Amino acid sequence: MFSQGFEPSRALGQNFLVDANIARKIAYEASIGQKARAIEVGPGAGSLTVFLAEYFEQVLAVEADRALTAELQSTLMERGITNVEVVNDDILAFDFIHAGFDLLPTVVVGNLPYNIASQIILRVLERAWYVESVIVMVQAEMADRLLAPVGSRNSSAFGVHVALMASTRQVLTVPASVFVPPPKVGSKVIRLDRVRDPLSIVDPRLYDTIVWVVRLTFGHRRQMLRRALTPEQGAIVGSLGIAVTRRPESLLLDEWIAIGRALEEAGLGAPA
Repeated sequence: MFSQGFEPSRALGQNFLVDANIARKIAYEASIGQKARAIEVGPGAGSLTVFLAEYFEQVLAVEADRALTAELQSTLMERGITNVEVVNDDILAFDFIHAGFDLLPTVVVGNLPYNIASQIILRVLERAWYVESVIVMVQAEMADRLLAPVGSRNSSAFGVHVALMASTRQVLTVPASVFVPPPKVGSKVIRLDRVRDPLSIVDPRLYDTIVWVVRLTFGHRRQMLRRALTPEQGAIVGSLGIAVTRRPESLLLDEWIAIGRALEEAGLGAPA
């Protein structure tokens, strides 16, 4: 799989998928919807890349590890795969808008480093508006946070944030044994499909205010909304028929949007 002497990097959160059956299942899931192009995050040695190349006209593989970039290019050349472009770049610095290709409807796929998975998901959903779906492997605990319905006991600030832009469903549960080296936590593959006209695109100021108030109130998780809000903010929330004695995890997505809109109209939105 790797050149002799190669060692996975802990700093880069490298745990490589080595099960071809699971890799093909992920590639097939990504292909649903017949998008022309896939962007793969962290392709490593290409266990998933080679299957994506079968399902998509174009694949852009973004790999932060320079040594792995060379390995992947060599693997693709040996197999005669010509529809994959490999880029050596940090996905958190990658310019999704000026990446040198047409902004076609796209799917993002990958086995995400657990330590930066949330940052990657938010960056893709917020910045790459042409990405219609995201199919990624993440730590099971993070997947559960995103799968928990907004308004349920397990709702989280991250879950609400993502729900403003995408719907989430589970695809696969993946055992640690199919990775090298095996991670110490469980993994799941999830699919995020962008909602129509997300606020992050159509009303970025309102979106910023909703995200701000969600983070503010979830910072006092399991405590009443009034503990995080000023009296003036609390009065505005109360005027919407939302009791400030409720806890943030109990609020539905429409209620968060209503709170954000009311705060904006009152000039009490997110700090500039």
